[in-house]
Amino acid sequence: MADSHLTLAEAIESGNYLDILLAQRREIAADLPDEKGPAKAALHRQLSLLSKEIEALMAKDAEDTEGGADVEDEEFDPEAL
Repeated sequence: MADSHLTLAEAIESGNYLDILLAQRREIAADLPDEKGPAKAALHRQLSLLSKEIEALMAKDAEDTEGGADVEDEEFDPEAL
C-alpha cells in the first residue's frame, strides 16, 4: 500500500508511481488556495485527473490483493465449443 505521507521528492526517490501521484495531489491541493484564474482552473483539472488515476490504481491493487474478480469458474464443457 502506498504511503500517503511522503513528500514529492521522497515519492520520486522511492520509485512507487502511486506514491508519486499521491504526493502530487497533496501539493496541488496545498497550492490551490493561492491561485486565481486560469492557473486555478488548470490545477483543478490536474487534481481531477490525478484523483481518477489514483482511484483506478487503488482499485486495481485491491482487486489484485483479493485475487482477481469475484467470479465463480464453471466446469469446462468441450461440447460448448
